[in-house]
Amino acid sequence: MQGLQVVNFYKQGISGGAFEALTPGTGDSATFFNVPQGSVAYLAEMWGVDDAHLAEFSVTASRFHDQVYGIRAQVPSGSTLAPAKRASLLSPAGIDQPIFPSDVLTVQVNGTASDNVNLTMVLYYQDIPGISARLASYEYVKQNTKNIVGIKVALTPGSGNWGATAALNSSDNRLHANTDYALLGFTSTLPLSAVGVTGIDTGNLRTGGPVIGAPEHDAYLFADYARSYNTPLVPIINSNNAGSTNLQAASVINTAVSVDVLLAELRQPFTQ
Repeated sequence: MQGLQVVNFYKQGISGGAFEALTPGTGDSATFFNVPQGSVAYLAEMWGVDDAHLAEFSVTASRFHDQVYGIRAQVPSGSTLAPAKRASLLSPAGIDQPIFPSDVLTVQVNGTASDNVNLTMVLYYQDIPGISARLASYEYVKQNTKNIVGIKVALTPGSGNWGATAALNSSDNRLHANTDYALLGFTSTLPLSAVGVTGIDTGNLRTGGPVIGAPEHDAYLFADYARSYNTPLVPIINSNNAGSTNLQAASVINTAVSVDVLLAELRQPFTQ
C-alpha cells in the first residue's frame, strides 16, 4: 500500500559554527522503510526552520549524490519571516530525490549557537508492506464531497520533538456517526514545523506535513499532495475512529496552538 510519511528531525540549542547532527523525532527513524526493491520511493518535500538566525541544512544518504553534504539548503532567520518561525521549502517542488530500501539518512545543520532548528521531510512510498491505509484520489474527493467541516483540536507541540497526542474528537465532537471523511489539511493559530496524523485509517503511519501559517497551503495539504503526485494520497477517516485518530505537532517553540482539521464529508462510504 502506498503512502506519505512525515518525518521530523530537530535540535534545541544547537552548538553552532559547524555542521552537527539532528535527532529524529519520537517514533521517527533515519532509516527508510525496507520496501520491495524496484518500487518507487522518494523524498518528496523538505522543509526547514531556524527560530532566530539563518542556517544551512545538509541531508545525505549512501545513494544520494554524495556522502559529504548531499542536499545543502539555506534558510533565512525564522525571526524575520511572516509569520515568524515558519518553515521554508528547501527542495524543488515536483523534482524528487529517489530513496532506497533501508538506506540511512544523515541530517545536519550549521547555524548560530543556542538556536532551535527543525527539518521536516515528506517521504512517498509506492508500496509499504504491512501498511493498510485508506487513501483516495483528488478526483474522488472532489466528486463525492457533501460538506466541508472544520474540527478544532488543541495541540501543544514538543520543543522540537513531537508533542503529546490529541484525538481528533478530543475537543470538538461534531462528526456524523459512521461517516467517511476525507482529510484535506489544517489551519492553525501559529506555524508548526510539522503536524502528523496517525490512526487505523492511516495504516498507523504518521502522515502529514508542515503548517506554515498560509491557509492556501495548509488547508488543502493532502488534497494538493494527491493532485500534485496524481495518486490516491488523501486519507479517509471514518468518524467512528475519531477517538483513536491522533494528532501531534512539532515546532521550534512549544507554544500551545489551536488547529482546525479541514475535512470533506463524503456522500457515500469510501471503497478502494
